[in-house]
Amino acid sequence: MRPLFIRRARQLVTLAGGSAAPLVKEKMSNLGIIENGSVWIENGVIVAVGPDDELARRFADRFSEAEVIDAKGKTVTPGLIDPHTHLVYAGSREHEWTMRLHGATYMEIMNAGGGIHATTKATREASEEALYDESKRRLDQFLLHGVTTVEAKSGYGLSLEHEIKQLNVAKRLDDTHPVDVVSTFLGAHAVPPEWKHDPDGYVRLIIDEMIPEAARLGLAEFNDVFCERGVFTPE
Repeated sequence: MRPLFIRRARQLVTLAGGSAAPLVKEKMSNLGIIENGSVWIENGVIVAVGPDDELARRFADRFSEAEVIDAKGKTVTPGLIDPHTHLVYAGSREHEWTMRLHGATYMEIMNAGGGIHATTKATREASEEALYDESKRRLDQFLLHGVTTVEAKSGYGLSLEHEIKQLNVAKRLDDTHPVDVVSTFLGAHAVPPEWKHDPDGYVRLIIDEMIPEAARLGLAEFNDVFCERGVFTPE
């Protein structure tokens, strides 16, 4: 594998704040920016970062073997991580924005059949292939904006069949797309309409069938519950 030399970035954002500990308070503004910065990479590993003239001298005898990317006028950052996404779903709730602007609460919209329930209906009606194609387009946009890892929650199937369908799509995307997809099972996102008179029964379905099946198939690394008034509680 040829070395990769990314040169002359207007800003090279290293996020090296001078400490191994997480940055807090005012230290969070220290992004470790190197103006006119460059990066030397070998075998997929960052070997050196620094001002362009410094790295140019250091690796001068290896220029001929390297692939060079001129990043002049651009910003170079580490791959970004989005730790909370709902990547796999169908439909749109853009019309609900007007309701929010007029003061409707999230729960009022959901109780009127919108919100999670509206997206669940659309997701259940969509085929796995349609979900894959639509979700891939979203993932392409993530990559264009510098995101290289996303956490992807299910939670818009709210049945064994359709939660597994969502998780299958996320797994396929992780297998085929440059962006890493880390899946979370979120069957406890809302009580679906068919279980509204027996929410405890739905919780038992999640515990007894959904979680074991997702685990058996190896489709999720994490489990999540949406704790909110009118939905689920920690108890």
